Amino acid sequence: MIPKGHKHDWASMQTYINAHDRVLRQYSKFMDHPRQYQHARITLNYLLLKCENILFTTYKGNRVRVDITKDVEIDDSIPKREQARTFGYSYNANRPGLGNLIRYDSPDPADEICRAAIPYHHRFHHKHEWTSGVEHILRISDDAWPHVDEFLGEVLSKF
Repeated sequence: MIPKGHKHDWASMQTYINAHDRVLRQYSKFMDHPRQYQHARITLNYLLLKCENILFTTYKGNRVRVDITKDVEIDDSIPKREQARTFGYSYNANRPGLGNLIRYDSPDPADEICRAAIPYHHRFHHKHEWTSGVEHILRISDDAWPHVDEFLGEVLSKF
């Protein structure tokens, strides 16, 4: 549960969607083809937000593929004023033909077996001969995981 007033707090549904669309537009100049999020309302209180197979050219001239998936909780307790916030996410960047670079994920599902494996927000940096990173999982505090724009900025500047 995210405490009120923190980085990933509730926002109006329209503000939430607009912010995500604005970020993709902001980074579209680095994309091979501009992309938009796909929205799928799974239930009244659950929205799936996805944008997959985004091909970027980074500041270093490398081609990187990015996939973004967000599980969005919707609070409809106030009529005509739906609120939204992310409760699950996966951001992944890879180099086509070479493999994964970096991935951010929310805690694994609530079932005990998965949750025992990785019970917290995490960043997984994959080791490649052309990066200086070491392959490892880094724990991220509940309020420190990146927004999509922070992730995209990291990918463009690091790889």
